Amino acid sequence: MAIEAQGRRRGTSRHRSASRFAIPRPVGRAARVLTPVLSLLPPVVLLVLVQSLSPVAQRVPSGAARFDLAGAWLATEPGALAGTTSWLTAPTLGRLQLGLLVRGLQGGQAQSVLAAAHGGVLLLAVVEAVLLWWVLRRAGAGGVAAGLATAVFAIAPIAVVTHATVSATTFGACWLLLGTGLALGRTRTGRIAGGAAAAVAVASAPVLAIPAVALAALLVVRFAAERARRGGAWVRPVLAVGLGFGVAAVLLAVAMAVTAALPAGAATARLDALTAAQGSAPTLGAAAFATWIATDPLALLLVLAAAVLTAIAGRGRGPVVLLAVTLAAAVWPLGGDAVTPLVLLLPAAAAVLARSVDVGVSALGHPTFVRSVLGSAWLTGVGALLVVGITAWLVGLGGLVRGADQPVAQAERWIDSSVPAGQTVLVGLGAYPDLVGTTKATIGWYGGPAGTTDVPSSVPWSRADYVVADASLPPDRTGAAASVLGRSLEVATFGRGDAAMSVRAVRETGTATAPAAPTTAAGRRAAEVRKQAGTQLAENPRVQVDGQDRARLLAGDVDTRIVLVLAQFVTAHSVAISGFGTAQGDTSGIRTTVTIKAIDGRAVPTDGTKTGVLLRFLSDLRGDFATKSIDASDDGITAAFRPAPDLVPSG
Repeated sequence: MAIEAQGRRRGTSRHRSASRFAIPRPVGRAARVLTPVLSLLPPVVLLVLVQSLSPVAQRVPSGAARFDLAGAWLATEPGALAGTTSWLTAPTLGRLQLGLLVRGLQGGQAQSVLAAAHGGVLLLAVVEAVLLWWVLRRAGAGGVAAGLATAVFAIAPIAVVTHATVSATTFGACWLLLGTGLALGRTRTGRIAGGAAAAVAVASAPVLAIPAVALAALLVVRFAAERARRGGAWVRPVLAVGLGFGVAAVLLAVAMAVTAALPAGAATARLDALTAAQGSAPTLGAAAFATWIATDPLALLLVLAAAVLTAIAGRGRGPVVLLAVTLAAAVWPLGGDAVTPLVLLLPAAAAVLARSVDVGVSALGHPTFVRSVLGSAWLTGVGALLVVGITAWLVGLGGLVRGADQPVAQAERWIDSSVPAGQTVLVGLGAYPDLVGTTKATIGWYGGPAGTTDVPSSVPWSRADYVVADASLPPDRTGAAASVLGRSLEVATFGRGDAAMSVRAVRETGTATAPAAPTTAAGRRAAEVRKQAGTQLAENPRVQVDGQDRARLLAGDVDTRIVLVLAQFVTAHSVAISGFGTAQGDTSGIRTTVTIKAIDGRAVPTDGTKTGVLLRFLSDLRGDFATKSIDASDDGITAAFRPAPDLVPSG
């Protein structure tokens, strides 16, 4: 007995194994530190894998994301922020951060703006997931709870859609999570930095002011509760966070005021025009709730059940209050676009889910059988949501499209090869950053807030020669957009469904002579052949022609002989056409002359070799295809055919 007592006093036992089998202390300390971190690695790996191979991430941005991507691109133009006053009416600071990230990623390798943007939002999603896990752990969540909640935040179907959305608000969410984690720390410096991060978050995305206020109130309550248990004043941590927020807010306000006082330039006008086009009127905020229900009802039901479970258990009701506030903001019209509130809802939902998982883990070891079974069932339900997310992702892999085959890339190649320099092409905001500056044509954007029929544009609709139409165009559009699109004809279509983009050539206005409706069977047959042949030539990317003349081809206003002669010639060459004309004295309205200004990119008649190729080809035409005259001028080589409205050429 004396020996046993002595062993107990020394902290040993006479039955203990040899010490050489004990785990070294550094290894043990590392294991204690790394074990919780291991709960973070699987969600992050899944997030990167799912988002990298998600068809959702290949889509051209829609909704508010259109304005965020285009605004990010315009905000990073030299001098764009000088004189701008849109700091609080739009997430301009968030767009600036997004633009710098996109340009940085794009500059590192040859890729499209859209690809760089999706790479940027993937990076932000990883940062947000890590910060969320860190905040949950600091708030007291267990490793299992934080890991499962972060996994749901990473790969639930609604999360996949949200993380793939190009949104400037995501920067604000990251800043707010960083500020929350720092404020939950023990040091005064960290709390001051947390307050400063919260100020940057609100400045990056003003809509974050709603959850930021709720979060600040919850932190005050938490600080007060902690000080009540441990003693001491709770005012000091609150003042530290407030000091950081106040100082950062003043510095940001001064910087914005100084920038707004600078003389504005053309880049500023482009950025302000985008802000004005988006409008400040709130749209139906309940659309966010509807989007979640339509995309991932299981996750929504699970989160609501987690909120009820956490409230009943009485363990940390703060996340439930935060979720309720952000959910109300999402449904309330002040929530705005359907995407933005989802960026705010997911972290709050993950916090509630983490609390509920802790409740479930505690219930597993409860002596009451029913509570133990309910805890096991709850954890199984959370795991089932992860299985559903992975299954949905695997099913969607069939929708992946190579970058070169995506609609915006196909439209870019078509415009570059088929639209002459100086022509004006209006494209949707989502595709604008990828198309502007990549072609010889002048690229402008169109886009308005959801739910409106008016479609603002950076270039007047009346100047458009081509329009690249996408799903963002409202079907019941009004004003100048309706007028221009009403007289446009489709030239080419790329993609399917909501991702489809169609190139439309705009017909001229005014009193220009149009072919009269045929009155004979031969005339109707000739008109049908002209339209069929003209449509085929208009879709040929080796033919460069302005929008009005391409529309004439589509409408069947160009003589069939010209169409067939050009179709044969472009099998070996590319041509740029100055225009189609009518013969003097011909009242039929059918274009029987064509002026070619370049062959294979070389101007004619300036280039003697290419001019010779064209003249020999035109001179060798015989029968119905024989030219009436061939002339050379500064505009190019003009070939004229005799007027014959009812002719269907043979041979």
